[in-house]
Amino acid sequence: MNAVAPIKPPRGIKPTKETSGLLISVIRALSASETNEQREIEKAKLEKEYKRSDQRLDELVSLHEQDLTKVMQIFSTLSERVTAAREKIHAVKENLHACKQLLSCKQEELLNLWLEGIEHKHVLQLLEEASTSPEKYNLE
Repeated sequence: MNAVAPIKPPRGIKPTKETSGLLISVIRALSASETNEQREIEKAKLEKEYKRSDQRLDELVSLHEQDLTKVMQIFSTLSERVTAAREKIHAVKENLHACKQLLSCKQEELLNLWLEGIEHKHVLQLLEEASTSPEKYNLE
């Protein structure tokens, strides 16, 4: 890893359009050529450049094979971790939804118990009032 690592362009900035420009120039050259011989010459140039690019790519891959292998392993590990994390998050969301539903049920139950408690408190007050002043209710 003594070689300088390639520089990644900043996010949001599109890479230069060298390949699309090259493609357009090839299309123009083929369109402008009047004979099949000229087209064959252009085709031979393209194939030669393709082979040269392929050789250069093979050289770079073999030169940096260990680094590429290491990067692929790290990427694989990270991909597995991200997948596992997504599954865990999905499970947590489902559990939270279930808890929310249970809490809603418990909230209704608590409201009913609270109302019952208020009723009992009121009945108790009436009973205490009745026992302290029986003449008011003609209980004697």
